[in-house]
Amino acid sequence: MLILGVDPGTIATGYGIVSKNGSVPVYVAGGVIRPGTRSAQSEKLLTIYTALDEIVREFHPSVMVVESLFHAVNSQSLIKLGQVRGVILLLGSLHGMEVFEYSPREIKQGITGYGNADKSQVMFMIQKILHIPDLKSSDQADAIAMATFHAHMCFSEKVVK
Repeated sequence: MLILGVDPGTIATGYGIVSKNGSVPVYVAGGVIRPGTRSAQSEKLLTIYTALDEIVREFHPSVMVVESLFHAVNSQSLIKLGQVRGVILLLGSLHGMEVFEYSPREIKQGITGYGNADKSQVMFMIQKILHIPDLKSSDQADAIAMATFHAHMCFSEKVVK
């Protein structure tokens, strides 16, 4: 089973694909989609959709994991992030993937053992767990962490949709 983790963002959307092979998750691919800071929101959404659509068509994951919304201080940022999530969730549904959502705290707790871990701690643990020496983006690491967390949840049979 291939699991696509997506860390939504208007400036950088991370993605990571993990294969669940028994109890051991294996890193397959990952990266960051950067739609451009000066682009209109509609253009950013199209860029994110198009790039993720190409990734899904190339790898054919059966599951998508997306970070659930959290409370933000800036309501405009939260609205834009909600639009990005909407495009991502729509893409997953159009491709017939099972879509799961987890809070950032759940993922951090599951990957690092600490729900308030910072991005560098998540990146460090993902590099160690999946033996990825060259991770350079916390957005990519977060997406891989989501897919890895879900792979572990599937193995422990505690998945709640």
